[in-house]
Amino acid sequence: MVTQKDIRPPVNLKIASMKDLARMLVSWSQRDRPASMLYFEHRGKHIYGTLISNHGYFEMYGLPLWVYTEGDGPPRGNFLSYKTREKEAIDFTESVDSDPMTLHLPIIRLSEKPIIIDL
Repeated sequence: MVTQKDIRPPVNLKIASMKDLARMLVSWSQRDRPASMLYFEHRGKHIYGTLISNHGYFEMYGLPLWVYTEGDGPPRGNFLSYKTREKEAIDFTESVDSDPMTLHLPIIRLSEKPIIIDL
């Protein structure tokens, strides 16, 4: 049986901005599966990110990554909308609209930092 002690933390990959994180999640969601964004507060910081696996990392079965950025505050909605036209933009929204030029990433609020994440 696997214990908590046996679980190694994922590799941290800090992204420069929320816009960069959204762009990365949107590009991955189009290839593999729909992406969602996790949110939690930790040591007074607002952390947004996702857990992914980089499949086929050399001889390993995959490299687990915690891809994240720090935000200015808590999410102001349940989704992060991402647009690339006319100009790249992100915004928080409460619901998904039908604009085909806007992609929406669900935001999942966690009650605390997951124990497997080492920040």
